Amino acid sequence: MKLLKIALPILLVVALVAVGVWFWPQAKEMAQKAPNKQGGNSASSAPVSGAAQPSSACQPIATANSAAAEAMDDAYRLPTSLPATSFVPGQVIIKFEAEAGAELFRQSMLKTQAGGQSGKFTALSAQDIKEAAPDLTDLGVDSLAPVFAPSAFPAALSGLSAQSAISSQDLEARSGNAYQFFVATLNPERASPNDIQELEAAADAITKHPKVEYSEPNYVAYAAPLQPGAVFKAPPQRQAGTPAFVPNDPFYPHQWNMIKLQMPQAWAAAKADSPQKTLVAALDTGVAQAADDLDANSFVGGYNFIANSTNTTDDNGHGTHVAGTLVQNTNNGIGVSGVAYYNARLMPVKVLDARGQGSFAQIIAGINYAVVSGAKIINMSLTASNGSQALEDAINQARANGVIIVAAAGNQGGAVGYPAAYPNVVAVGAIRCDETRAYYSNFGPQIDVVAPGGDNNVDQNGDGFGDGIVQQTFKPDDPNTFRYLFFEGTSMAAPHVSGILALLLSKRPDLTPDAALNALYASAKDLGPIGKDNEFGRGLAQACSALAQVGVNCNADSGATPTPTPVTSPTPTATPPIIPPTPTATPPASASPTPAPPVSGTPTAPPVGGNLIVNPGFEENAAWIFPATPRQGRYTTERAHSGARSALLGVTDPNQDWF
Repeated sequence: MKLLKIALPILLVVALVAVGVWFWPQAKEMAQKAPNKQGGNSASSAPVSGAAQPSSACQPIATANSAAAEAMDDAYRLPTSLPATSFVPGQVIIKFEAEAGAELFRQSMLKTQAGGQSGKFTALSAQDIKEAAPDLTDLGVDSLAPVFAPSAFPAALSGLSAQSAISSQDLEARSGNAYQFFVATLNPERASPNDIQELEAAADAITKHPKVEYSEPNYVAYAAPLQPGAVFKAPPQRQAGTPAFVPNDPFYPHQWNMIKLQMPQAWAAAKADSPQKTLVAALDTGVAQAADDLDANSFVGGYNFIANSTNTTDDNGHGTHVAGTLVQNTNNGIGVSGVAYYNARLMPVKVLDARGQGSFAQIIAGINYAVVSGAKIINMSLTASNGSQALEDAINQARANGVIIVAAAGNQGGAVGYPAAYPNVVAVGAIRCDETRAYYSNFGPQIDVVAPGGDNNVDQNGDGFGDGIVQQTFKPDDPNTFRYLFFEGTSMAAPHVSGILALLLSKRPDLTPDAALNALYASAKDLGPIGKDNEFGRGLAQACSALAQVGVNCNADSGATPTPTPVTSPTPTATPPIIPPTPTATPPASASPTPAPPVSGTPTAPPVGGNLIVNPGFEENAAWIFPATPRQGRYTTERAHSGARSALLGVTDPNQDWF
């Protein structure tokens, strides 16, 4: 009897294993063949290899030009180059208390002038530091460089003399609190440069210094790579109705995204009566202004915070693509169109390098630059998994100065990334041509609106190309050859929204940021459950309906008119000092990508957090992305923040294949 009691459980386990071995191949094959909940291919299914049956929500918009087959490429993807770490080795950001920050900043100005180091970030030595903040060197600080570098902001600092004491009030009037931020390089003997836990411990120790408000690691923002897609041949010939204004750009018929946003109607209204142009800053990889479908008159000078120079030329391709969505030359008989060509000028601010990566210190400097240069909108097609008090402070200060910040939600199919997750940022998710959430688009309660981000794995409009977002740019290995490339990602969605906001401020320069955002949200086309939801926010941005909301005569076609969703005006969460705009001129730069790896299925929305533990170590690589293996987590109760978090659960077979 005892033997029987022992044998029965063993036999049961063996039987279950046998069933699993038999069932696994069939289940896996079924999963690969089954479409996801949005009607598209799952992550493991093969991409389309030709024109698919058009979706009823996404019909062809005009006669397609067969020359597009030679000029356009929907198979290319940005190179896969995920960062080795999510922080800059050996660095922390320090915010000093006002008077200590003012003295350190004065010393940095002196050193810049004495060394004639125009265009350089002048680092203060350990001896310089001791004079303003004794004992910091004992905590491992070897050098300090100002985030608001004197050489990058000459107009804002005009009239200040570093030969005598500079008051914190003087600096605050010119830069807000930006002068208080410095990047510290730590002594490797005190903190191992590549150990995030040691860097966090060093930052915690520095925070306790009496002249320091807080300190944190210098995290990195970047864009996830896109996955390979299909190569499409010459598009079929199709006809459609004539909208209010059809640009003569030959590849406009492949810009399904413009129809989704009511752009034909919006262009007709927005370009009338010589509108004032809105200054938009694109914090990205720079802009290649040599592209023949970009108009030099659409740009003003910017700054390169990667090389610390005024050369903002793109060396990645992502920023040029983003710039095209915003201000591509429209109705010029070449290439494609841009949302705000008639209503915006673009200031390239290069904060991402050739790999599409940039530190939070560089991004903060870019935000400060945009504010003091008079930008009304900042577009950030970039994302990070880590939050940062310094980054949020810079965003809150920009918002308090009347600047609208728009950011990509991120492409991990999980919780909204940073900076999009902050309250004072317009978080933009991505949809496909059939108006469902794109498989990669992050989601959660922070999503404000959605816009076309594309999906190159499907051809729902039947034009013979994958349904990505097409703009003119280049491949990094061939920067002198410009082609029309289809990209996908929330990076592509964000500039559509920035462009619509530029239209509103162009036609109605008197609008406050709250009024412009209220018009954007109230006119959005509701796509999910009634009202704001976690996948689509207020819904799909609608350019013509938003213009009508602010009193501009714009009539959307009946089939494109959204159902307005009343919303309350967003309320800024901080009121730092106002920075007076002092525009400067310099060459251009461009934005940074946020493309994404696929995740199969449609996950449920992440819960709204109460006091949840934010664990930078746990989220160190933009969440757990398939097919990456799980990271070892660091759990601590010392740093608790409110917010939403999500987890992705993957199951593998013995061959490590995801199911």
